[in-house]
Amino acid sequence: MYYSKMIRLYHYTSVETLFKILENQTLRFNNLTAMDDPEEAKSRDSYNAGRWVFTSSWTDLRDNRNMFYKYGVEGAGVCLSLPNYPFYTNFGNMFIGNDSFFSSIDNIDELCYTGGIEKYINENNFLFEPTCVEELKIKYSDDDNLLYPVVTSQDEKELRYFNGNLGKYKNNKWSYQSEYRYRLRPTLLDLHHPMNELDFQAMILKAILRKISSPCPVDYLDIPINLDGLEIIIGSKVDSNKENEIRNIVKNDYPNSRVINSKLVWE
Repeated sequence: MYYSKMIRLYHYTSVETLFKILENQTLRFNNLTAMDDPEEAKSRDSYNAGRWVFTSSWTDLRDNRNMFYKYGVEGAGVCLSLPNYPFYTNFGNMFIGNDSFFSSIDNIDELCYTGGIEKYINENNFLFEPTCVEELKIKYSDDDNLLYPVVTSQDEKELRYFNGNLGKYKNNKWSYQSEYRYRLRPTLLDLHHPMNELDFQAMILKAILRKISSPCPVDYLDIPINLDGLEIIIGSKVDSNKENEIRNIVKNDYPNSRVINSKLVWE
């Protein structure tokens, strides 16, 4: 789901993480086991499935005391702001660098995909579905059916897998976050050219079982972002040396960006 660029979102973090974002121009997606609520990674039929869902957490709350305290190093960090959906969208063949895909799939259509996922396609044989970063407005609930969704179903013919609700709901106790979330969902296939339909179904079944029971081979995904429109709110407890370093980096490398001081006062 995509939203208007008029919306700005905010990411509270440490000064050190800000430096990495500015240097690499990437945003790190962590799997659900690394979220502030470890319950998020759980489904009713597989805890492991959360290791295959990668997210980055944002909010629509600007210069907010609760968020600065919990995620902005208690006021010694920063609040990074960008127009929402700062990712690069490409159109073409995202498998161009992976010979295994060309030997396994007869026809590969050109399509839209988030720039940066090619690295993981080439290095890890990942498939991404959908191929573009998803943007979610987190929904809060006390309903266990939503908080711990079922990710598989099986009949006499096949095992099905669906993880669309993982990383989408949080317990009501987290509602103060007013969270938005970017999400990517890779799948790992053992690629070969299927001999027949039965062989193809066996390949898919193996991929599903891996997502249910095996850890993902990567712990995070680093995805390029566009830093146009960047705003940095410096926490009131950031020391002057770090503040000056932030301002100098932005002045030299991101001259159209804005750096301001938080209005929050900490005891």
